[in-house]
Parts: sequence; C-alpha cells; structure tokens
Amino acid sequence: MRVYGDAPYSHGEAPIDTDYHLPFFTMRDFSQISYIVDSSDRLISLNQDWSSFAQNNGGADLRPEAMSGRVLWDFIADEATRELYAAVLAKVRSGAPTYLVLRCDAPASRRLIEMAVHKLENGDVEFKTVLLAAKDRPFQRLFDHSTPRTTHHLMVCSWCDRVHVGGEEWVEVEEAMERLHLNDETELPQVDPMVCMACFTKVMEIVSGPGLQPDAP
Repeated sequence: MRVYGDAPYSHGEAPIDTDYHLPFFTMRDFSQISYIVDSSDRLISLNQDWSSFAQNNGGADLRPEAMSGRVLWDFIADEATRELYAAVLAKVRSGAPTYLVLRCDAPASRRLIEMAVHKLENGDVEFKTVLLAAKDRPFQRLFDHSTPRTTHHLMVCSWCDRVHVGGEEWVEVEEAMERLHLNDETELPQVDPMVCMACFTKVMEIVSGPGLQPDAP
C-alpha cells in the first residue's frame, strides 16, 4: 500500500510528482469512468459516468453516441502522447495490466486519478479511471473551457497538468500565470495538451517494466 498525500493508494505507479498534500476525498463529481477499445483501437463502449463527467467539465460535445466507433487516436493530437498510449496498449494486449497515476485537474481543484488498463476475455481493452484524491484551490481561468482565448498557444502536460513556461521548465498553473503575466489578461492562450519529458520518461519506464498486479483484498 502506497500513500500519496493522505490518500491511500494500492497498486499503481505515479508518473507525476505528488509533493503537494492531497486529502482523502469521497467522490462527488468524479465517478468511475470507463471506456473500451477493440483490436482496431476503436471506441466501442463508454459508460454513463463518462457522459456525466464530460458535461460537468466542459466536454458536452464528447457524448458517447458521438464518440462510439471512432478510433482512440482521433482524440490524441500530440505525437508523444500517442506513443505513450500505444506503448500502454501493447503492454496490456501482451497480458500485463497497467496502472498509472496522473492529474486530471478542474479549474477549482487539483485531482489525482488512477488509470487502470486491462485486457478483457474477448481481447478488447478497457480503460478505467477513478478519483484518488482532490484538493480545492483558487479558480484557474486557464483550465476553464469558457475563458475567451487568443490565437496564441500554451502547452500543458496532460499527465501532470503542469504548464510549459519556456526551455525545459514546466510549472503549476498558478506559477505559470504569474510568470507569463497572464493574471490580468481578459483573454488567455489556447491550451495544447502535450506530455512533458519528465512524465514521458516515467511512463515509459513503467510500461517497460514488469506488469503490476492489484493488491490482494
């Protein structure tokens, strides 16, 4: 049993730093989300919690009926992120379930989630995501889908939710807003989901290692 902040966590690996304190959190707005892809990486099933979560977090256009039948790669533009997901799928299809810990922040909270990926009996692959912990914070307009946007782009790591501020530096959104002088701006740059080198390296290490099995009850 590992512990991240105050949140008990059993069998995954964390590709992100968890140096802030996250209290244990009973799920309010984040139920268990799951989706299934077939051997051609096509989405064939998304549960109802996916629909509810998407609507509550600015993704009302990502309805299950609109996504079903489309390939997973339609929703991942960044090549490095595609490479990570391809590596995860290859490992899981070889028979090794994979568990990862990553960030899935909302504008007013930091959230730590587990993504569990395993192969079903018929060969399809199921992704399950559950909330581990969350911590409230001041509202961050950069992560709010309703914020007016400029034509400029800002890279945000889709695994640790840190923001690229230049060079090899990726920092929390609060620091990024200050350093990039964005706090007083009405319009903010568009967010481009990427993967930072630290997360890419860590996830690849996890995927390259032996398969992890869930703890015994």
